[in-house]
Amino acid sequence: MPGHEDRPSGETTFDEKTKRYMPGEKAFFQRLEQRHQRGRVGRLFNLFSVSVAGLALIALFLNVVNEAFGTIGVVNTIEPAALTGGRPLESLNNEELSVILLDHVGRRLRVLIRDTISQVPNEAFTTSSVAEIVGDPTVDPAIAGERLKNISHEDQAALLANYADNATLRRLTLEEVIDQQVIASFPLSDTIFNFSAIKAQIEGPTLDDYKKRERLDEAAVTVIRFYSWLDSEFLSTPMSSTPALAGVRTALIGSAGLMIVVVLVALPIGVGAAIYLEEYAHHGWVNRIIETNVRNLAGVPSIIYGMLGLAIFVRALAPFSSGMIFHINVDVPTVENVVERIAPVFDGALRYDNGALRSDSPQLDERSAQQLVDVFLRYGTPSLTMQGSSSVPEMADALADALGMTVDVAVTRSSEPHDIEARGKTYRFDVANGDMYDEAFAALMASLVRINSFSPNGRTLISAGLTLALLVLPIIIINAQEAIRAVSDTIREASYGLGATRWQTIWRQILPAALPGIMTGTILSVSRAVGETAPLIVVGAATFLLSDPTSPFAQFTAMPIQIYQWTARPQGQFADIAAAAIIVLLSLMLSLNAVAIVLRNRYSIRF
Repeated sequence: MPGHEDRPSGETTFDEKTKRYMPGEKAFFQRLEQRHQRGRVGRLFNLFSVSVAGLALIALFLNVVNEAFGTIGVVNTIEPAALTGGRPLESLNNEELSVILLDHVGRRLRVLIRDTISQVPNEAFTTSSVAEIVGDPTVDPAIAGERLKNISHEDQAALLANYADNATLRRLTLEEVIDQQVIASFPLSDTIFNFSAIKAQIEGPTLDDYKKRERLDEAAVTVIRFYSWLDSEFLSTPMSSTPALAGVRTALIGSAGLMIVVVLVALPIGVGAAIYLEEYAHHGWVNRIIETNVRNLAGVPSIIYGMLGLAIFVRALAPFSSGMIFHINVDVPTVENVVERIAPVFDGALRYDNGALRSDSPQLDERSAQQLVDVFLRYGTPSLTMQGSSSVPEMADALADALGMTVDVAVTRSSEPHDIEARGKTYRFDVANGDMYDEAFAALMASLVRINSFSPNGRTLISAGLTLALLVLPIIIINAQEAIRAVSDTIREASYGLGATRWQTIWRQILPAALPGIMTGTILSVSRAVGETAPLIVVGAATFLLSDPTSPFAQFTAMPIQIYQWTARPQGQFADIAAAAIIVLLSLMLSLNAVAIVLRNRYSIRF
């Protein structure tokens, strides 16, 4: 036919193919509507998910705020005005507060000194001199060489006045003298909507039950007031057994120290590992095995890392993590401090002037004094083991030889005034000959045993920080790898084309471009580490610590540990201060995130 082109038989035209594979107009719109409907369902599901998450966060926030603020009923066993003459407790100076403590808790002053100003470990507290306890060799010479139990209560109160801060003394006065106790607490919601019933409950059954239980008379003063568990004093005071006087200062400092250690250790190692895996390692089966294991490590339960930290950092590396190999937490003897230590035994007649020993004591010539100092220098340096390097009889023989004496060392079950306790045993030294008194020898021997028996404790802040660094290291590596991988290859090629080396390309081009992703990974890692509890429990974080960590080799606690410990207490008020601590912890995490975001935006380079 004209206009009809012959085509092979069986071949279909384009129109026929279109009719076969394309739906008609009605079917097309039906399918389009189905797709739109599925999109609306997905959008509604996403909106529902976001709403549920938002409501959960709001509920959590409201619950925490509800517990952190409210009304409390406080009972003072002694009215503060009766102690201060009508003056506010905050206006009293250290001497006035120490006099109040002396008058009411004289026998407990040693315990208060141990818990507040002592610079020696608790196990060495009873055998240390006053100068060692307060960490000040210039303390009153009349008591410097004495043990704390041998000085008067007046001198003990004076030590508190001189070496404790005013806030600590006020807290001790409230705890030990006024005996301020919170007998009831009510959340913010009850305070707003039901205050009259709260007041009636506190003034009635609650107060009666407390007085009956504590056997208090009617003189006990009750105070009802609105109270915020979260205030400036809560941030600046240490832990206390009384909820109203407890704070998070020590835990806050501990958490900040842990974060510093984590960032300083994990960030450079993690970024370095990511650079090697992405830029230097051959992408073969070995590299794939390494990357697979790094990702597996990111999913290991945190308590496993805690056990690893306990085995390695706390025990195997105890000399390092305790600070012993750096001469931290141990009094490494020198000629000067040895003479200072043993001079009180000879009534101050031994001194060290211009590099030479001088002795005015009839019991000790200068040659014997030098031998005595040599003994302390030899046995006063502990070994890197868990106990001292020498046995007590060995040290006693060396000390007696230096003094030209003969002693008989015996282990006894009794405890005479001149016996000493060392390593779980009581030793008696009987002087057979010599010009020295047996009590002088016992005093020297007790000092020698004490500094020789140093036991390194690896349960320190540096151990916990290194454990948390291991915990977050896989996360940092993975995120840094992804950030480096996202940098365009054209940047690398341009850098190589201009003659840059591989390291110059990495340092000048790739790392700046990947910095936003690396900082994001660091944020996630630090946020996880700051909230971890299980590894810190295993490593040995303290649950009740009154002194702040002063170095990476000090005892520590952290915010999650403190919150966990408070929520485990049966008293309801500890749940309230736990809620306040949660707000502080969340604020700390948000602050860390904000700082990291600012740094990320400040130093990022966009191409």
